[in-house]
Amino acid sequence: VVEIDPALTEIAKKYFNLQESDKLAVHHEDGRTFLNNTEEKYDVIFGDAFSGGYSIPYHLTTIEAVQKIHDSLTKDGVALINIISSVEGDYGKFFRAEYYTYKEIFPQVYIFPVHDSTNPDLLQNIMLVALKSEKTPKFTNENPELNTYLQNLYTENITNDLPILTDEFAPVDQYVMGMLK
Repeated sequence: VVEIDPALTEIAKKYFNLQESDKLAVHHEDGRTFLNNTEEKYDVIFGDAFSGGYSIPYHLTTIEAVQKIHDSLTKDGVALINIISSVEGDYGKFFRAEYYTYKEIFPQVYIFPVHDSTNPDLLQNIMLVALKSEKTPKFTNENPELNTYLQNLYTENITNDLPILTDEFAPVDQYVMGMLK
């Protein structure tokens, strides 16, 4: 776990029963700094740093950060990124820029709107799934609950109307301002 705020780790211990374990390493530093310095390879990287859609650390959204995520994965690794957004419309500007930023680096990128995959204008959690492998995945599972989530695979075209996010150009704050209306 990479968590910038040590106080959140203490809250997790106190209120959510987070226990010390040899299987859990907690690093208290910025996620991008960690990615820039790690030489470890991971099967899965789960990103959930975009709290509420209103406070997005832009330096975790850029093509340079996405390349670091890609480089930190094993050959069949997966990046899972939780984004609060809509797919289309004003509420989806950040999502669309981020989606196409990931598509520049990863050979396969899929999205799973959590609540409703039929309404692209709905503001909701969206799981962006980026696969390092070029193997075609199966989106079925024997577990009925997981299978229900997998059925939310979004298969419609996603508008490509915004530039790729870079360290030199990442107007993330401007894109999410539409959600503050």
